[in-house]
Amino acid sequence: MKKKKIIFIIMIIILFIIPIHVLAFDLQANVNEPSLQEGKIQIILKLSDLQEYSNGINAVSGKLIYDTSLFESVTFVGMNNWSCAYNNEEDNENNGSFMLITTSGNVNKDTEVAQIELKLKNSIEKQNTKVKIENIQTSYKAQKIESEDKEINLLIENNNITVTNDSSENQEVQQKTQENVQQEEEQNNEYNYRKYIIIILFVIILIILIILIIQLIERRKKSEK
Repeated sequence: MKKKKIIFIIMIIILFIIPIHVLAFDLQANVNEPSLQEGKIQIILKLSDLQEYSNGINAVSGKLIYDTSLFESVTFVGMNNWSCAYNNEEDNENNGSFMLITTSGNVNKDTEVAQIELKLKNSIEKQNTKVKIENIQTSYKAQKIESEDKEINLLIENNNITVTNDSSENQEVQQKTQENVQQEEEQNNEYNYRKYIIIILFVIILIILIILIIQLIERRKKSEK
């Protein structure tokens, strides 16, 4: 009975000190540059940074935010066997929300999943605007996982759309920052993993020593009797 209790304690301790990996993914929003000369903008949504997902993911949701006074229509189309449901009801509180679902099994590698096309209204005066994608999330083994919001800064002039330099610079800075953060997280995860392994081994060795000491004491007591 004592041995069973000790084994049970060991299992509980190991469960508590096993490292928990923080999962993450990214949904990139890349502008299709040729579309800008046609009075519209096409944005390609691309899943990336899925290395942590051994089985992949099969659904992503989010919300598209834009100035409805500047764009007259929005088209949301799935790509590469991903289908899309988009809420474009103006008076609905969920207006702009979308859900992307794959129809060919889970995805665990970088994949373009959808194209958003926004068409300009006529006679738009020169002005700046933004297209945002917020509340980006997926799930993995019943765990909700979020991605950073995306923002694209635009200049509208003479029925043409230009991605502003500030936006491009911000995107580059954000990308570099994200890469640095990801690299740092990977290094920290590797360090923490090694640290936890050492702790597990230490605890197991300590428990084995305790068991041996207990057995030795019991044998001495029996021999004294």
